[in-house]
Amino acid sequence: MSWAATYKVGCGVNRCSHGTIVVCRYRPRGNIYTQYIYNPGTTCAACSSSCYEGLCATPSS
Repeated sequence: MSWAATYKVGCGVNRCSHGTIVVCRYRPRGNIYTQYIYNPGTTCAACSSSCYEGLCATPSS
């Protein structure tokens, strides 16, 4: 699960005899007790660059 400040996500999937394993890394990390999972407010109001389908978009690098 990503948090309000998350802007990069990378995941890997592996299937083995016991099931499927999914591992994801988030930048910056989430699940921090003092931070919110989302920031309430108007859609795209806090975007520093642009908005795409109701989400803040960052320029591709």
